[in-house]
Amino acid sequence: MNKKRILGFSLILIGAVLIITSQTQILGAVIGLNQISSSVGLIVGLVFVGVGTLLFFAQKGNYAQKILDDRKYVDKTNELKSVARDMGYKLDPGYNEGTRVYKDNQVITVIPNHRTVSRGVSQSILEALATGLPNFRRRNR
Repeated sequence: MNKKRILGFSLILIGAVLIITSQTQILGAVIGLNQISSSVGLIVGLVFVGVGTLLFFAQKGNYAQKILDDRKYVDKTNELKSVARDMGYKLDPGYNEGTRVYKDNQVITVIPNHRTVSRGVSQSILEALATGLPNFRRRNR
């Protein structure tokens, strides 16, 4: 887990404890935090839970890098196209080799027309999407 998720989970736990301890009259607890009034504890607990939830479920905008970091394997070309679309790349289908993925006016990569791709091809496409740099081989002339 990354640091944001750990911090988010911690804030959710602290918020839950604050909410529970602020309601001592309802729960009939004899031992509790008497220094914090019930309304302040409830409000602070709700804020902690809200911020913790946002941090816990927040995702980076670079979906391709997240897939690579998690070492997941995306073999369906429709999923690769969806990742490219979600990252803001422009897709241009209709070419013999596959769907071209553009960043501005530059071709970044090509997603094949097949239904599935091999692990190496998938990783190469995801790396190009994550970095924004073309993944085509350069010929030395």
